[in-house]
Amino acid sequence: MATRESLLRWQSALDDMEQFGAMPSGQQLRQQLSNPQAQELVRPGGPLYGFFYGYITRFVTAPFHALWSTDHPTDPALLAALQPVADAITALSPHEEILPQWDNLSAVVHAARLSVDVESMSEPTVDTIIADILSSLRTTLLVSCVGQKGSIRLIAEEFIRHARSFAKSTIAPLKCYDVATNTFVDKESPTTLSLVGFKYFANRDDPPSDPSVESLPESPPAVAKQFAAQAIVDFYTDWEEHYRRELAIAHGCSPYDFQIDYFGDLNRMRQDYVHNRGVCSGSVHCRRLKWFSRGDLMIPTPQNYVELLAAFPIEELRQKPSPRTSGTDRVSIRASIPVIREFEQLAGQVRESKSDALNEALSDWIAGNTIAGE
Repeated sequence: MATRESLLRWQSALDDMEQFGAMPSGQQLRQQLSNPQAQELVRPGGPLYGFFYGYITRFVTAPFHALWSTDHPTDPALLAALQPVADAITALSPHEEILPQWDNLSAVVHAARLSVDVESMSEPTVDTIIADILSSLRTTLLVSCVGQKGSIRLIAEEFIRHARSFAKSTIAPLKCYDVATNTFVDKESPTTLSLVGFKYFANRDDPPSDPSVESLPESPPAVAKQFAAQAIVDFYTDWEEHYRRELAIAHGCSPYDFQIDYFGDLNRMRQDYVHNRGVCSGSVHCRRLKWFSRGDLMIPTPQNYVELLAAFPIEELRQKPSPRTSGTDRVSIRASIPVIREFEQLAGQVRESKSDALNEALSDWIAGNTIAGE
């Protein structure tokens, strides 16, 4: 019942807990707790006991607490590996020495980390896979929104620094952002970005107009299109290449049996972001996520993102889909380029769609190669 993503989250949480003791600050803290002169101060009731006890019970255990409450393990093997850690955290006492309790917790965490690596987990259930899909969507949207705000903040902070220097005797020049070091630098290089140039490039899709301060909160910047494209393409690819197959295994069906409007709409948007520079064309035919009209620059609003979460088809994904026996699908095959070009040309000459022509050709081939009686 444990998905690959769930295992990775728990492995990371346990790693973080182990690293608290391995980091220089953690080692220094251990040395302080072991110092005979300091032990009187950190004994139960001592003036520094509360600080150090709080560090162990709140800071060190924070990664585990967060996942234990939001991603509680349902796989029996995973739960068996993690339960000793939860018990050790619960057993922490404000009336006992700190260092022995920390040592015990560290040993339990290390054992759990090894157990998670080697224990065989059962196959994930439909509900655990759906929970991971929704988690992937939320994470993708968070990265998109934070990235959008981050780029705008980056520009604003540098312009503010530049403007503040006007009151000084020496005006500070505008710096460049260096992608290689993720810092501001004075000189341009092949890895730097001019923030002035970046500002105008990021808004290149917007026609020149009079700025309206009142409209700023409701109007996402043009650069939001790039982040939206990354979010939609990334999430749809996660669904198409990974989660769709995982869910099909859990349901015992074909991945192609899932015909859900929500993901169909995301695919239409993906096509426009990838092949039409984020200008609405095929997305005008969306059935549930009707955000754009033909020719619109595809910049989702915060309300659109809320709808993307609210419309997530949990109940549809929980139901095993009926076998798909009709409709159309893409053919993933290779053929000779001259044959393909001649096929496309002939289909155009007879004014027949390529899909209809391909259906006819495949049907004729199947009929001609089917052995009588089979």
